Parts: sequence; structure tokens; C-alpha cells
Amino acid sequence: MNFRAPKSCSCRRRLSVSGGYVLLEIVIAMGLFASVSVALVKALHMTSSAALVIQDEMRVQRILKSAMIDALSNPDIQEGEQMRDLMEITGDGGDQLPFLRGELETIIEPMELENEEGQLLQNMFRIRVIFYWYANGEDRQQSIETWRYAPLYKP
Repeated sequence: MNFRAPKSCSCRRRLSVSGGYVLLEIVIAMGLFASVSVALVKALHMTSSAALVIQDEMRVQRILKSAMIDALSNPDIQEGEQMRDLMEITGDGGDQLPFLRGELETIIEPMELENEEGQLLQNMFRIRVIFYWYANGEDRQQSIETWRYAPLYKP
């Protein structure tokens, strides 16, 4: 006994229609996965670029801070300007870290400050350190500044 469904039965139609929906669902899922993957890769690239910029900024800040500490700790502070190559200071050839190529300018100038009573404060100096370097196809510079009382580090 063989029972066959008549040709007018909708069983075959249901099977082929649902097969088309499965294929459509797979195509939509793959498209959604691809767009999420592209967004994730773009976010990771932006994060790594931001990390490199922050790392370069931290290097510049360390260079400036070191030069400022060097200028501040000099017991015989005198007015003047000094330009130094960074490779002379670090003793590095610069081959391993090409970022560390640049020049430091230290400017020390006397200041005329008065206290609240109008008395002139003697032996006050403004110290400014400027770092000049070349990065990303352009000349760049950054500076820091502070004041110092001249006899501060005298024994």
C-alpha cells in the first residue's frame, strides 16, 4: 500500500517556500555580521591610532620635564639662552627611536615681580624650555615654563 499525496497538496509548496526563507535569513545574518565586523575593525584602528598619539605626547612631556628639571636644579642660574640637540643629551644615535630627534631651547630671563606691598622681588627668573621636532610631515614645537628664585639651590 502506497499512499501518495495528490498533486494538489500544499506540502511541497511549504517545503520550497520555507527553504527560501532560510536562505534569506542566512544572507541577512551574514550581512549583519559583516557590517558589525567592519565597525569593530574601524573602532580598533581608531583606538590604536589614539594610543600612538598619546604615547608620542607622553614622550614629549618626559623630554620637556627632564630638561626643565635640569634647568631648575642648576645652582648658578644665569640669564641666557641655550640650544641643545636632543641626541647629545641622551647619548643615543637616534637610529632606534627616530622620534627622539629634535632640539631643546632653554631660555632663562629675569623677572620683575612685586609683592602685595609693592616691593620688588629680587633674583626671580622665568625659565622656558621649548622642544622642536619633526613628526608626521610637519615641524612641531611644545614648551613649558616656570619661575624660580635664584638662591633656591645654593648651599
